[in-house]
Amino acid sequence: MNPRTTTSGRSTCSRLTPPTAVRRPGLYLGMAAAGAVLVNVLVGVEPAAQAEAGTSPSVSVAAELGLSAQSRPVVVTQDLEALGQLSASRSSRQAAETEAQQVQAAADQAELDRRKAEEEAKVRAEAEAAAAAAAAAAAAAEAPSASKAQAAEGAAVAAASTAVSVVAKIRNSAGPVSARAQAAANAVVSNVPGADSITLGGTRPSAADPGGHPSGNAVDYMVMSDAALGDAIVAYHRAHWDELGVEYIIWQQRMLSSANGSWKGMEDRGSGTANHMDHPHVNYR
Repeated sequence: MNPRTTTSGRSTCSRLTPPTAVRRPGLYLGMAAAGAVLVNVLVGVEPAAQAEAGTSPSVSVAAELGLSAQSRPVVVTQDLEALGQLSASRSSRQAAETEAQQVQAAADQAELDRRKAEEEAKVRAEAEAAAAAAAAAAAAAEAPSASKAQAAEGAAVAAASTAVSVVAKIRNSAGPVSARAQAAANAVVSNVPGADSITLGGTRPSAADPGGHPSGNAVDYMVMSDAALGDAIVAYHRAHWDELGVEYIIWQQRMLSSANGSWKGMEDRGSGTANHMDHPHVNYR
């Protein structure tokens, strides 16, 4: 028998909870959850939560890169040190380049000085060689005259005699010469070959030594360009110094004061004749 058709059956069914009443609490819970979600969406996350949520990833990235608030100054110091080293290195290079340029300039100047010195030395050497060549040529040209003079001197010395065979004619004279000067001139023209053909000078007032030409105690043997004859006349006087009464001789800008003495140079008097280049001057005592 179906209980729903019986009284007892209807009574049992009336005591059971309707289905709709059993489902209402779940519906309320679902609505509450949906409302909370809706409120969360509308209101949003609090700023502190958002800041905390946003900060965490940044801190995590900095940590991953190895960066920190304390590490930054160290990096700046290292960069400054590197810049300082670079600047110092650049200064050192510039100083080295400057020094190298100075050294090169000094080397170039030294080379120029060396070349200049070599050129000057070359010029001096050439000048000295030319002078030596000229001196050698002059010596060679004078060699025959020297040989001739030596031969004449030897001949004069050999003629030891003072015998007089010719009387000397002293034409270039302002008056008579002393007896001593005349006797010496006679001996010279008698014993020295060629002396009898030259002009003899005697007395004249214009002379430096008053004891010479002005007093008639000097004779000029004018050999002119015949230097060998002049050397022979001088040699004859040296060989007979005391016999002829010689005081001194002047010949070729030199003076001889004794037979065995040495020649002494004289000052330049301005001309060949004044310097006795063309005649021996003999002063007698």
